[in-house]
Amino acid sequence: MSEESRLPGTRQVRRQWSLAVAICVSVGGGGVAALQRLSPAVVSVNFLLGTGAILAAELIVFGWLLERTTAEIGPQRLSLATGITVGRAGVLAVFAGFLAGGRPDGALAWLPGVLFATAAILDGADGAVARATDGVTELGDRLDREVDALIVLVGAVFVVTEGFAPAIYLVAGLGRYGFLLGVRWRQNRGLRVQPLRPSLFRRATGVAQFVAILLASLPVPGSDLSRALTMVAVIPILVSFARDWLIVTDRR
Repeated sequence: MSEESRLPGTRQVRRQWSLAVAICVSVGGGGVAALQRLSPAVVSVNFLLGTGAILAAELIVFGWLLERTTAEIGPQRLSLATGITVGRAGVLAVFAGFLAGGRPDGALAWLPGVLFATAAILDGADGAVARATDGVTELGDRLDREVDALIVLVGAVFVVTEGFAPAIYLVAGLGRYGFLLGVRWRQNRGLRVQPLRPSLFRRATGVAQFVAILLASLPVPGSDLSRALTMVAVIPILVSFARDWLIVTDRR
């Protein structure tokens, strides 16, 4: 393929990435500005560092997925549904500020849970919009999966570091990345890797993690019940990873 034939796709990727940056930074920056007006003490240096770190990681992932999807499938449009997915990432970046800055006291202690709930609930909205507007794309699907994984990862680290979940619950956030590394290891060794089909059990397990993290990030039901709840929630996700590993390794 000549350089000239690659340029249109490259320009489109850059435009799409620039639009994704604008949406994500606008949502994240708007959330930080709103918190600054609500309670300046909440937006500490650590808070800004946490938000900025996750925001930077998200934008790197967006750029990588745009390049990879375009190379494998061809140019993909950035639909309204995909814009909502990117906006969810902006909300997650604001939530990540509390990971670095700690959960505030008093009535503001509800803020992390509210932000996490917003990012999680919009997971259903982007899918519904995609179907309603005929905006289902491979790019949107991949972005949705990556944002979901980041939400669970950041949420799991938050509830563990705040003492509302046992350390083993980090499996909920890190397990997917370990699973993907295992798949890549098999591929590099030339071992057989079977594709994973959509699974209701996998989907239900993901929803269960959203619910467990949300409840653990709220002031109620309290640390003891939250730790018990997340301990129970880690069981189906371990089962799900084990089941999927048997599938990809052609043992089931």
